[in-house]
Amino acid sequence: MGETHGALPLNSTPEYIIPCQKADPQINACIRRTFDHLRPYLVAGIPEIRLQSIEPMVIPRMTMENGHGPVRVRAVFSNMTIYGASNYSVYSVKSDLSKLRIDLGLGVPRIEATGSYDVNGNVLLFPVRSKGDFWVSFANITGIGKIYGAEVKKNGVVFMKTERLGIDFKLGKSRFKIKDVLNNNNVLSEAMNQFLNQNANEIIEEMKPAAAQAISRHFKNFLNSAFLQIPLKVWLTDL
Repeated sequence: MGETHGALPLNSTPEYIIPCQKADPQINACIRRTFDHLRPYLVAGIPEIRLQSIEPMVIPRMTMENGHGPVRVRAVFSNMTIYGASNYSVYSVKSDLSKLRIDLGLGVPRIEATGSYDVNGNVLLFPVRSKGDFWVSFANITGIGKIYGAEVKKNGVVFMKTERLGIDFKLGKSRFKIKDVLNNNNVLSEAMNQFLNQNANEIIEEMKPAAAQAISRHFKNFLNSAFLQIPLKVWLTDL
């Protein structure tokens, strides 16, 4: 065992990492294998670097705010439990490791989420104030994650920090169900459910920039909780 500077020794090769080499002409294929290999470990969680399981993924709070267009709302989601994220597939990788840039093309067949919501704003000129519990299902999700990294040093050892994470995504099919507890009106809840499902594509398109920002914030923190525990030389061995 080597000297420990973070959660991992500098010269270690943990079973959940397939090391790559920056000079490898097939570096993108190696990074793709690394993310595919990592999948079962993300399901189990990795206590060694204090990384919690992503199946289910638990998000205590997420805020989305859209102030433009026909859907102008502030939505706060809390106590979210998300199933299906671990079934991801990596279908493309494009990297420039001299700049610590990695673009990942991802696909997920299905995601379900439950939790609580609090929405305030206007939808198609109608005022909306609703609070309660929700269930949502998304199918055939495809997306691009653009990681903008930077080197940071801790005790003289180099790590990669995610400075910025760009997210874009498309959804094949969506289903919503809410139970409003603020207005205490079952008829209103059913009307809102019908409206959400009949106009799902339009609402999602309007809210997508806000959703992408919220998802980006969460996964940037998630990536850094891992990257800042793993010395860069552990997964890029020729640095």
